[in-house]
Amino acid sequence: MKTFITKSKSSLVLIALVALPVWAKPVAQVTGINGPVFVVQPDGKTATLKINDHLEDKSEIMVEEGSSITVNDYYDATYHLIGGTHLKFFDRSAQLKRGKTWIQCMNGRFPLALTTANGHANYWKGEFIATFDQATSRSQFLVVNGDVEVSNVLDRDLKYTVAAGTFTMVDPEVEDGVPRAPTKVGLASLNTAISEFKKVPEINKEPIKATRSIASVEEAPATKKGEIIFIQTNRLPASVSGNAYKYFSKKVKKESFSHAPIRYFGASLSVKPAPIAIPRAPASVAPMAVSPQKKAVISTDPEFEESLKRKVSEQPKFPKELNSLIEDLKSY
Repeated sequence: MKTFITKSKSSLVLIALVALPVWAKPVAQVTGINGPVFVVQPDGKTATLKINDHLEDKSEIMVEEGSSITVNDYYDATYHLIGGTHLKFFDRSAQLKRGKTWIQCMNGRFPLALTTANGHANYWKGEFIATFDQATSRSQFLVVNGDVEVSNVLDRDLKYTVAAGTFTMVDPEVEDGVPRAPTKVGLASLNTAISEFKKVPEINKEPIKATRSIASVEEAPATKKGEIIFIQTNRLPASVSGNAYKYFSKKVKKESFSHAPIRYFGASLSVKPAPIAIPRAPASVAPMAVSPQKKAVISTDPEFEESLKRKVSEQPKFPKELNSLIEDLKSY
């Protein structure tokens, strides 16, 4: 009897071990598919995915070039995969082995995780685009909405919180694989990132609100196109006849004006030509008396004149060379 009980227990354990793969836990479901997409099941079997198919834990999705697939997990997260992407699903996490995926998460209770060969991302309510290039072993995380915590897969303590509108990358050739500081994404980079998605996923219906708005900017209420706004006041313009005129006439005191004579001073009514202005000399300057010119008398000194004549005669009229030439010519 004891031997029979022991054999029965061994048989039950063997049956449980054999039936364990059949009872594998499903973790996601296919909600949209375009083109051939394959799944590698945990037991190694390969099958073609169809819409509404369930994915078990540790299943791997391989998207053929030109195809795309959308998968929802059981934790309010959606994965959009494009051609050339290889993604492995786990419970509350996924591993991107190659390609690009757009992840939208509505779960705010606990974080989900996405890993690559060298990158690790924790995310809550929000969405981001993850890319892994096998040729360069470079991981990139571009956040569209919400916040994502990015770190190296070997060092979880050194991490960056990547906010919406920024991106980071993990490159083994740069800073020993430490994630790059978050950088604002440009329009060209954003267009490049989403250009491979044939159908751009819609933004989350409930976007995350900013914690604080700019205090100096007051948002004006939006008005409908073509709407006419009437501004009501207690007083109409004074130029409008009717009640407005009566209202204005009560406020203004009427005054009667009598006719008064008008007198003109300093000018005649007849127009006369303006007199020609005559320049006037300053009163402090008296006219200078002009006397008849007299012949100037110059006094001379005879001795000075004789000395001057002598000195002039002694001065040569020409340079020394020219004088010698003149004397030579006179000798001929």
